[in-house]
Amino acid sequence: MRPRAAPRAPTGAAAAALGLFSFLLLLQPGHACPAGCACTDPHTVDCRDRGLPSVPDPFPLDVRKLLVAGNRIQHIPEDFFIFYGDLVYLDFRNNSLRSLEEGTFSGSAKLAFLDLSYNNPTQLGAGAFRSAGRLVKLSLANNNLAGVHEAAFETLESLQVLELNDNNLPSLNVAALTALPALRTLRLDGNPWLCMCEWMNAHSWVLENALPPGLDEIQCSLPMENRRIFLHELSEASFSECKFSLSLTDLFVIIFSGVAVSIAAIISSFFLATVVQCFQRCAPNKDTEDEDEDEDD
Repeated sequence: MRPRAAPRAPTGAAAAALGLFSFLLLLQPGHACPAGCACTDPHTVDCRDRGLPSVPDPFPLDVRKLLVAGNRIQHIPEDFFIFYGDLVYLDFRNNSLRSLEEGTFSGSAKLAFLDLSYNNPTQLGAGAFRSAGRLVKLSLANNNLAGVHEAAFETLESLQVLELNDNNLPSLNVAALTALPALRTLRLDGNPWLCMCEWMNAHSWVLENALPPGLDEIQCSLPMENRRIFLHELSEASFSECKFSLSLTDLFVIIFSGVAVSIAAIISSFFLATVVQCFQRCAPNKDTEDEDEDEDD
């Protein structure tokens, strides 16, 4: 009787296919609760206060509520929302997030509540939330934001609550606010606002829209007087000098335009003078023509 042959080990391609199948099997709806996390219901994953250095993986594909507050996570994976497109609620508070790159939220078509407070980003670039068009509430409070791009909130037409309080913002471009037609609540308190011309348009917009909680608790600094005042004490007259002031960019444009026009005028004058001189040299002399006619007579 012949001995039975040992089973063949799977080839590289077969092993890869088997691994992919196993991974997809783990990602079936309702399966694969990350180690150390709690899945309180089929659509909720709770990984709060676990000291995690990165976003745990994998989750159930149909996860809708993810709680990862109180960890040490420094970035959100670029392809995260491509795999978890059903996510509606993301609590990312109190982590070590340093920046929000454009495209981070690609695939987050259903995301409605996003809490990024108590992190460490310093700048908010253009299109940071471009694919999160259904956001209703966005909290960026208690970060280190020192600048917000005018196109940071573009496409967020459903956003109703925006929290920018307790950051390091000295001013805010009004274009960032006018891009939010559904906004109902705006928190700006706790920032080192400067009562300068850069703040004028944003201040007027906030007054006109009268969004809660209002300006009662918000202060700004008067650098020339070395004191702080409440924003509700300001009026249009406070920015009267700004209406006719020019920014540094405007001054550069004016100076450059003046220099360019002057150079063009000099070149044109030199060219015209050269043409006239050449014409005078090349044109026949009338007196010489008269002498020649007399000699012929």
